[in-house]
Amino acid sequence: MTATPLDRRPGEGRGGSIYDLGYRGYEGPRLGRRAAIWALLVHSVRTAYGLGRSARSKVMPIGILVMALAPTLLALGVLMLIQMLGAPGEAVEAISPIGYGTLFPIIAVLVFLFCAAQAPELFGRDQQSGILPLYFSRAVGRLDYALARFLGLYVSLLVLVLVPFLVLFIGRVLVAPSLVDGLVDELPSLPPSIALALIVPGLVGGISSAVSSFTPRRSYATVAIIAVFLISNVAASMIVFFDVGVLRQLVAVLSPPDVLDGLNAFLFDVRPENVVVRRAALDGWVYLVGSLAWIGGSLALLVYRYRRMAL
Repeated sequence: MTATPLDRRPGEGRGGSIYDLGYRGYEGPRLGRRAAIWALLVHSVRTAYGLGRSARSKVMPIGILVMALAPTLLALGVLMLIQMLGAPGEAVEAISPIGYGTLFPIIAVLVFLFCAAQAPELFGRDQQSGILPLYFSRAVGRLDYALARFLGLYVSLLVLVLVPFLVLFIGRVLVAPSLVDGLVDELPSLPPSIALALIVPGLVGGISSAVSSFTPRRSYATVAIIAVFLISNVAASMIVFFDVGVLRQLVAVLSPPDVLDGLNAFLFDVRPENVVVRRAALDGWVYLVGSLAWIGGSLALLVYRYRRMAL
C-alpha cells in the first residue's frame, strides 16, 4: 500500500506531512480492569517460568522445579523397593528418608533461589525499561499492578512447593498394598501439606517482591533478597549459639527461614532439625502468627513502595 499525503500546504518549504497508513482503530469490547489484572497475573507466571521466551530463560526456573521433585521421587523409589522386598508396613515410615515433615526443609533453599532469580525479573524489568507509566495510564492502577505481580510470583511458588507434596501424597497412596488403606493412612498429612504450601509462597514471595520493588537493577535485587534470608538466618544462629537470653526467642520469629522451619514442625508435629527453633522452644502457633505477620508486613511495604514511586 502506498502512503498518500493528506496535508501539504504550499509555500511551507520542508514542513511535515500527515500520511494515511491505513491503520484502523480498535472497535472490539473493552474488557476493563479485571481482565487487565488477570492478563498481568498470567504474564507474570509465564515470565517466572520462562514460558513463551527463549530456552535460556527456562533453564533456571524449570531446573529448580525438577530439583524440587527429585527428593520426592527418591522417597517414592525407596518405598517401592521396600514393598518389593516385603518389608513390614510399620518399618516403611522409619526407613523412608523423606516424609511430609522433612520435605520442605530439603527444598527450602530451592524456593529461596527461585525468588532471588525471578522476583527481580518481574518487578525490575518494567522499572528499568520505563513502561510503568503506560500501565498506570490505562485500566491498571498502581495497587493493581503491585498485587498482580505479587500474585503471579505467589502462584509460581505455589506450584514449586505444592507439586512435590502432591506427588509424594499420590505416590505413597499408590505404593500402599491397598489403595483404600493407603488413602486412609495418607489423608491426615494432606491438610498440613496444603497449609504449608499456601503460607510459604506468601512469606517468601512477599519479602522478595517488596525487596525487588525498590530497585530496577536485577543484580542488586538478587543480592538483597539472598542477604535478607541468609543474614537473618546466620544472625539468629549466632545469637542462639552465644545464648543471648530472651533474644534467642525473638530472633526465631525475626528470621524468615527459622519461622518457616518452626511452622513446618508445628503443622506436621515433628521435631525440628533447626537448632534455632529447638532452643527457642516457642509454641507452634507463634510461628503461624509470625508467618502471617511477615506476609502482611511485606505486602504493606510493597503497596507503600508503588504508591510513593515517582514515574
